[in-house]
Amino acid sequence: MPSATASGADASGGSARSRDHNQGNQERKCTPEQKAAVLRIRRCKATAFYDILDLENVRATCTEGDIKKAYRKQSLLTHPDKNGHEHADEAFKMVSRAFGVLGDKEKRDKYDRFGTDPDSRFESARAQAGNPFAGFGGARAGGGGPGAGFGGGGMWEEEMSPEEMFQRFFGGGFGGPFGGPQFVFNLGGNRGFRVHQMGGAGPRRRPREAANGQERPQTGWDTLISLLPILFLFIFPLLSSIFSGGDSQPSVPPMVFDAAQPPLTLHRVTPKLDIDYFIDPAMVADWSDYKLRQLDKEAEVMFSRALRRHCEAEARTKRDLIDKAQGWFFPDPEKLKIADQFEMKSCQRMDSLGISR
Repeated sequence: MPSATASGADASGGSARSRDHNQGNQERKCTPEQKAAVLRIRRCKATAFYDILDLENVRATCTEGDIKKAYRKQSLLTHPDKNGHEHADEAFKMVSRAFGVLGDKEKRDKYDRFGTDPDSRFESARAQAGNPFAGFGGARAGGGGPGAGFGGGGMWEEEMSPEEMFQRFFGGGFGGPFGGPQFVFNLGGNRGFRVHQMGGAGPRRRPREAANGQERPQTGWDTLISLLPILFLFIFPLLSSIFSGGDSQPSVPPMVFDAAQPPLTLHRVTPKLDIDYFIDPAMVADWSDYKLRQLDKEAEVMFSRALRRHCEAEARTKRDLIDKAQGWFFPDPEKLKIADQFEMKSCQRMDSLGISR
């Protein structure tokens, strides 16, 4: 029969082992790659976000996709559920913070411009002290912490912890199926717009909707609002064709100015500038005098526009010739002479007709 002392010692040892297990003090292991990742990240400055995600060498060229891939790799290496290193939790938080800044286009722009944490009011104010107008035009109401949004807001509106960010990125975190990165985003952010997701196993609700129980049922008014763009797309052209008539204004036939070109041989003259123009007589054989007088006015407007375009092109050509004649140090006399002798016939004709340039 065992002694009371021995039994007491066994019970005490078993209790101690149970207490160590419950408190998480049992030995936890990590691979050499996980340990190296933790040590590398902890050597980085807290605001060296590119270095934390191992993107320092490509910080000027890395895309949003590169940042997501880097976060995926580093978060999987440092997640405390899989990495038993004593400082894995700290490294995981640094990775999440770096992704929260670089994954947001607006915050990344501020970080690249000032080199400080865009969510730190003191650091941002100190970085902008040299330019008091630097903060205007780029601020966004609401601020937000890690993962406040990508590309100027929209993916994650509420502030979240590193674990929540991880779970949203991977669609459930460890212990669930990895169906690829999952993203929950809001189209427009207004009522009546559904929350969509890509990847993952099942649909997600936004936190406020989950707290309230279920999504608000879609009403007939919501359906009508969603169909309005399609209705406008088809109804507006139909109404335009109905009310436009079809015979309110005659189409302008082909015409040439100054000299006839068969079959444009019917000679007419514009009412104010007395410009000669020619049209195909077969195309206006049944036109009334009123329609022909309207055509004369239209021809004058078309002639003035064409002459003005030609004049502008000639002026640009002459400016280019003058610029090329300046040279690096001294003007080129020959090129200056060519520029001076360049004729601007359309501009001269505009002046003679009294048409303003």
